[in-house]
Amino acid sequence: MVGADMQLFERIQPVLLSMGKNVVRCGEPGMGQVAKICNNLVLGISMMGVAEAMSLGVSLGIGPAVLAGVINMSTGRCWSSDTYHPYFTSR
Repeated sequence: MVGADMQLFERIQPVLLSMGKNVVRCGEPGMGQVAKICNNLVLGISMMGVAEAMSLGVSLGIGPAVLAGVINMSTGRCWSSDTYHPYFTSR
């Protein structure tokens, strides 16, 4: 996520690609930060949703490994559920 005028972006893109596989020009300076904070908002909300769903399911009697498995093969699957799956199944 990069905010830069096109000429600068084209000049620095090879350097950025050496640090990561995805480089996206989001617009003028500052727009990379806007994209990053919006993405972090989505991540935070999904993390809270996964945690709340797991807490609810376990409190109602379903095993955490079973529920995490169901979520990760259904429409609830997301980065948060994938990443925290080992934590849920080890408890």
